Amino acid sequence: MSQPRDQEATMHATYTLDQAAALLNLGRNSLARRLREAGVLGTDNLPAGRYRGRVNLVIVATGTYWHPICGWTHYGRSEFTDAGLDHIASKLGIELARLPCASAQQVPHTHNARNAQHG
Repeated sequence: MSQPRDQEATMHATYTLDQAAALLNLGRNSLARRLREAGVLGTDNLPAGRYRGRVNLVIVATGTYWHPICGWTHYGRSEFTDAGLDHIASKLGIELARLPCASAQQVPHTHNARNAQHG
């Protein structure tokens, strides 16, 4: 079975708790606490309740690492999608700075003396 060619195109950027906190102008621990208080994250900082399985908002990245006493240990880390970042900002009452849309960023046409001589 072959994998779809556009598999990479379906992947979206995600933000770790550290990155999301920086974008929301908060500290990591403050953001985690506020998200736990709002019912978005559980005590383990993984999605809680209705946020479990909502991969359009938050995903759980998993992996393993070698612990010197316990051996190979599994971990999960919450990562927020663009929509998830918008959602938690709204839920926490934080306004996100927006970039202007591409159509609003038109480059003005310049007219210089050299072009006027040959035109």
